[in-house]
Amino acid sequence: MKIGEINRTIETDVLVVGGSGAGVTAAIGAKRSGAKVLLVSKGKVGYSGNAIMAGGGFSVDGESAYHVCGKENADPSFTKDILFENIVKESYFMSDQNMVEQYVEESPEIVHELLQWGEKAGQSFLFSPPSTWISAGISWTKALKQGLKENPEIEVLEDVMVVELLVKDGQANGAIGIDIYTGEIIQFEAKAVVLGTGGFQPCTLKNTVTDMTGDGIGMAYRAGVKLADMEFLLAFATALYPNEMKGSIYPFVMEFNMRDVKYDVRDAKGEAIDIPEEIIKLSRGKKLSKLVSMYYWGKAIQEGRGTKNDGVYLDYRDNDKDILIQSLENFFERFSAWHKHGYYKGEDMSIVKEKMLKDGLIEVGLGYEYSMGGILVDEKMKTDVLGLYAAGEVTSGVFGANRVRDGLTEMLCQGYRAGLSAAEFAQDTQGLGIDISYRDTVLERITRPFKAEKGISSIHVHQDIEKVCDEGFGMIRNEAGLLKALKELERIREEGLPNIYFKEKSPSYNYEWIDYLQVENLLICAEAAIKAALMRKESRGCHIRSDYPEINHDHYMYRIISKNNNGKMELETRKPIVTKIPLPTGKKENVIEYFLDKDLQYKG
Repeated sequence: MKIGEINRTIETDVLVVGGSGAGVTAAIGAKRSGAKVLLVSKGKVGYSGNAIMAGGGFSVDGESAYHVCGKENADPSFTKDILFENIVKESYFMSDQNMVEQYVEESPEIVHELLQWGEKAGQSFLFSPPSTWISAGISWTKALKQGLKENPEIEVLEDVMVVELLVKDGQANGAIGIDIYTGEIIQFEAKAVVLGTGGFQPCTLKNTVTDMTGDGIGMAYRAGVKLADMEFLLAFATALYPNEMKGSIYPFVMEFNMRDVKYDVRDAKGEAIDIPEEIIKLSRGKKLSKLVSMYYWGKAIQEGRGTKNDGVYLDYRDNDKDILIQSLENFFERFSAWHKHGYYKGEDMSIVKEKMLKDGLIEVGLGYEYSMGGILVDEKMKTDVLGLYAAGEVTSGVFGANRVRDGLTEMLCQGYRAGLSAAEFAQDTQGLGIDISYRDTVLERITRPFKAEKGISSIHVHQDIEKVCDEGFGMIRNEAGLLKALKELERIREEGLPNIYFKEKSPSYNYEWIDYLQVENLLICAEAAIKAALMRKESRGCHIRSDYPEINHDHYMYRIISKNNNGKMELETRKPIVTKIPLPTGKKENVIEYFLDKDLQYKG
């Protein structure tokens, strides 16, 4: 097999890239519309991407939970209008409201269908009023696989990484992929393409997003698609203790499911990190606590009060021991529907239980779990490039500057809509054929390091990007740190990326090759994120700047858009799309005070 040549070609109507919730529902939507569909996944379908890591909940509005999903204990007073209003306000008004409408209106039916798939697959989804289901990633995996099982006409190709989109005359007509095991280069020819590849995480501490390197975002950007909101990334409590469980999301899952247990947050010296009681009542045990943690913990760590691991301590000592024991047992019992009793995702929680009962202190950090930014799409999931659609976390537009609602729900409703849209486009187009010259340029680029005899490892370059983002693009940002980070990324682009070489010259199961291609994408994402963070000289949602702590509606009520102009990244801005709720004016003292403003009339 000669490196740098097409080894096989596969034709289809709709090519869907991504093996998690967005990809599976897109494939099903396209197939039901009469299209021939090929679903390609970098790993095993259902086990690839973020859904397998799910540990919290997902929801719709209470009306739909009652009437569509048949939950008699749902609360119909939690209406679609309230959900719409909440998402817009939680986004700090950065949402495109047409995107929020799509989420609110179209999610109930596909969520109901997922629940039915799960029931047929023997999975548990526990309902919690007013409108939330609690589950685990394994149940999502089995439910999604059941959905595919019921649609056997969908062709599935696993362990293939799609690395570049093929575009001709401004229209997507396929992609290039690599079989991870054999090293074969595959040419996919399609009339429409859907990207459901997830978001990006540019820092060292990983939690739910171990393989989220912005692959779809990077590919789309190179193909001429605009990106938006890249400065907004959501973080939450991530385990630093015990060391073998570093990166586990158990701290957040425990908070979400053990609401009768209280805790204080302490710095490295054991001093309390002051969080107003009003804020604790508003956020504790809710998803809004993620932003609160970013703000208060992040400030303490930036001030040098963090542990040696850049974390803080959760102090459970002010709990009655019997209540703590019972609450832990209830937690283990609830999650025994999906995990061995006393375990969470294969992790022995007895170590955590023992430490909580012994000295009451658990060390945690902040790890990014979700990127609000991504590909710019409309409510039909259409991008700037004809025939190219995107869905789920790879996109932007629903959650704006801060996600409190559900990424799992987003991937389902956007995925299904993207599949319908792509199939409709495919039916009306003849396809333009492959641009051979462009394809050959792609092949040359993606295989260049095989020809190099010396250089640096892609793994080292990957680590360099993460280190740069650790230091300059963390929870609390400032001008000096962002400028330094951007300069370092430019150095990596000029000196690191072109000098990558592979020690292993065989393309078969070559991790260096896969990592090199991921590094290209992550570098694009990091550059777009840091440039947008520099441009936004205010704080808003999950973008928190110590040098500009105020929210400034008058000057920064716009989305920042990144575009590729002949290889150079440029930024532009536009106002969020308004359909119902007018955009606010004025200023707020900081991102926390925003939620305490009575004029906001936030219902939570």
